[in-house]
Amino acid sequence: MQVEITQTTPIYRHPADHGVFVQWVVHDPPLTEIKFKLERSGAPEGPWEPVVSNIEAYHFFDVSRRPPPPPGPGEDVVDLNYLSLTRTVYYRLTGVSKDGAADTDVSDVGGTLPRFQVLMKQKMQRDLAITFKFNGVDVAVLKRRHWGQRCSVCFDRLTRKVTNSKCTVCFGTGFHGGYFAPVRIMGRFLAPNSETQLVPQGKSDTTQIRFICGQQPTVDPDDILVEIAQNRRFIVVAQNETQLRRETVHQSIIASELARDSVEYRIPANWDHHPVMY
Repeated sequence: MQVEITQTTPIYRHPADHGVFVQWVVHDPPLTEIKFKLERSGAPEGPWEPVVSNIEAYHFFDVSRRPPPPPGPGEDVVDLNYLSLTRTVYYRLTGVSKDGAADTDVSDVGGTLPRFQVLMKQKMQRDLAITFKFNGVDVAVLKRRHWGQRCSVCFDRLTRKVTNSKCTVCFGTGFHGGYFAPVRIMGRFLAPNSETQLVPQGKSDTTQIRFICGQQPTVDPDDILVEIAQNRRFIVVAQNETQLRRETVHQSIIASELARDSVEYRIPANWDHHPVMY
């Protein structure tokens, strides 16, 4: 048995009624009935929040008007905003049959391509992946949280602002945990561009660098890139895409290096390397 998500289409009817239509198929289905569980996240590695479970249908409409779970005492929970143009949402589908067979598939929100375009896109991505084997580096992408439980330490519920940019609970994002689980990818760093500017406190050095990577995961502004070998960390400033008939093939990202005393360096991301001494 193999489950496959075939459609993740955003539908906007009016501001109070919009969401994502998710549809799937099962290849080589068993003879017994299958129950499905659908989850969503801001990164392909999770953590995942439940959307619906124990359904037998092969489609589901994730409606934004559905009220979020009631917060606990003292909690402040923000629901997902589907109308944002800079938020990538991932869905994970798990199918389990009565005889114990199970399978999982993950897909981000977007359309589908005709067969010949899929082949062209796959060839371009394969050529890029081969290039990365010679001049690519290991990078972890930290997807910033934009919904979920608000930080109980530094988020002011009256002003709706973060009071401590170096908070170790939300890492300055205002949401508990700050970022989703790291996603390992391969990419290529181009030559950096360093500038020195005069500020009231003296001189300030800024380093911007361009990073080329594949289609997944979609990198948005304010996400964090971690060069794993050296534990250098960059905050994403801008993201551009190379497209094939409106479908993303690879991404070109402009990122600014973070100061070595930034709180983002406390986020675990280079788990398979020894700590780098500065």
